[in-house]
Amino acid sequence: MSDAQSTWHLDGGRALTLVGSAEARRLAVARGRVWLTLSGTAAEPAQDHWLEAGQAIALAPGQAAVLEGWPAAEFELLLPPASAAAGRRFLGGR
Repeated sequence: MSDAQSTWHLDGGRALTLVGSAEARRLAVARGRVWLTLSGTAAEPAQDHWLEAGQAIALAPGQAAVLEGWPAAEFELLLPPASAAAGRRFLGGR
């Protein structure tokens, strides 16, 4: 991850698992192409998605995801504005 840009780099052929979070998140592809598998539930099976640069997908609370860059990709994992503001207050920001 690049601290300056909060962008994660994913090399081709490498998988990354994002563990489910208590909050909703948004995964946005900045460069490249991502193969993404979202965890399923008893009512809905796991789903595969292809995301290109400029595309994004919402991750529900508790939803895990497995990503792979094809061939490589950069992405951001974003929190909703209310969650980000709460985090800043917790860390002493305004």
